[in-house]
Amino acid sequence: TKMTHQVTLFSKPNCNYCARAKAIFKKANINFQEYDVTENQRNADASIYLSGAATVPQIFIGNYHINGAEDLEKLEKSGRLTQLLEINTGDLSLDKISDAELHEGAKDVALREYITQSDVSRDKDEEILPVLHFYKELFGFLPNTFVYLHNWIEAYKVFYYCHLIWATRYINQVLGMKNLSAIGYSTSNSHGCTYCQVHTVGISKNDDNYEDMTKNFQGEALENNPFNEFEMALAELAGDATLNKVEETALENTRTLGLNILPEVDADACIEATLVFTASFGFLNVFNDLTGLEIEGDLAREVGEQAGIEGGRHSIQDSNPSNLDYEILHKGPSIENIHAKYDGAVGDFNTYIEKEFRFFPAWIKKWPQLSQKRHAYMYAELMNERYHSLVPAELKHLMARVSAIAKNHDYLAAVEGYFAYHSATDKEKTVERIRQCYLAAINCGDTSKLFNDKEKAALQFAWVSAQTPLTTPLRFIEAVIKQYQSEQLIHLIVVCSVASMVQRFVAAAKPEIEPVVKQFFNEYELETDTLVLRYPLV
Repeated sequence: TKMTHQVTLFSKPNCNYCARAKAIFKKANINFQEYDVTENQRNADASIYLSGAATVPQIFIGNYHINGAEDLEKLEKSGRLTQLLEINTGDLSLDKISDAELHEGAKDVALREYITQSDVSRDKDEEILPVLHFYKELFGFLPNTFVYLHNWIEAYKVFYYCHLIWATRYINQVLGMKNLSAIGYSTSNSHGCTYCQVHTVGISKNDDNYEDMTKNFQGEALENNPFNEFEMALAELAGDATLNKVEETALENTRTLGLNILPEVDADACIEATLVFTASFGFLNVFNDLTGLEIEGDLAREVGEQAGIEGGRHSIQDSNPSNLDYEILHKGPSIENIHAKYDGAVGDFNTYIEKEFRFFPAWIKKWPQLSQKRHAYMYAELMNERYHSLVPAELKHLMARVSAIAKNHDYLAAVEGYFAYHSATDKEKTVERIRQCYLAAINCGDTSKLFNDKEKAALQFAWVSAQTPLTTPLRFIEAVIKQYQSEQLIHLIVVCSVASMVQRFVAAAKPEIEPVVKQFFNEYELETDTLVLRYPLV
């Protein structure tokens, strides 16, 4: 006999992942109620309203949410699915929610509507000038990303100088513009960020091969593929890192391809450049998708027509901005001067690491030596306590922990928990906040003694930021809009973007949890398995 549980499955026809979810239920002899999201608007809205995710399948045991077939398979394999079925007898109560409420709550809201634009293109700060020159040459305008990021000027500068410009130069130097464009496109395509897809293709729009490039990564086999096997493997590595699906053997196989196909090229440098450039898009994809940027019009239409990229959830402006249509001054410090300034701010690296992190994080050890100092500086400036930060460091690290748990990053979930503990004043309470921050993010159980409404809104926002593709349904971001003002929202978005940046690098670098972090988690009996954390037995 079939087990009777109130299991609900939101699915669509011809969906491989939906078929996999149904196979699990069939194997376990579990009845389920199925809603086809293509059948009517109510079903489509209900799936997003209840889950916060734009993909299917979305699964519910009672009102307990399981996000996707892969997690369902892991739960079944670990025996945890049976335990969840035994304890979750709640009711989804879908019939009690009106069509109008479902539609409103599922609406994909652009947060930019709640954030002030900043006219960075006229900033008198001479350290901004190299950024303006770079984008004037690349696109002829300053992308909308920076119009919003400029609200947190320190984040604007350290992201550009400590990460983006170096990563861009490095990958261009070892792999050239064609591959720079392809890797940026591949990681953005895996994430589902059409804003970044348009820009990465736009970089190479004068290249004869750029239409072929997008077809490549949309799964069309090409007779005259402009990319060799090694280059394709690098782009695939970028896509897999985005989804935290880099197999152990992938790096070795990619390295071997490099040695065989291009023996004159340093394969390790190519892989390293690919990973730091992919990390750049960890920041950019999440920042642009959370903010809900409009795509600059002329570029969107030009690239869209040629490469078949549509705006999707990013609306398209009438034309490109005219924000750089003037003679930009050639004065002030060079990029090299600014790099030297940041390196100087770090000083002795080991002393700095000890002060900011308490131990040398394994992921920073694996970061390319050439920009290791500046990477550590950027992370510390944006995630630790600073005069210019509008969000407390402990909450920032708890947000990054929630994002890591949602994306199945055991290593980063643990490290961010450790950082949260050491940036807190009430250590005893923080141990419980580390234990229950994910529960607060998914509104599971009563966490009101540990987190106020403002903190819960920030944690839920971090959960939203970890969904792929990333959408911002009103029901899931309403709290953050109510609790935070324009400038504070940018700070929350940056925290989620930094978390994503590190995640993409770590997905391939695969550092081990440090002994000091392990010891801390053992001492307080804190869980390190993110599957267990995602699906608590409550």
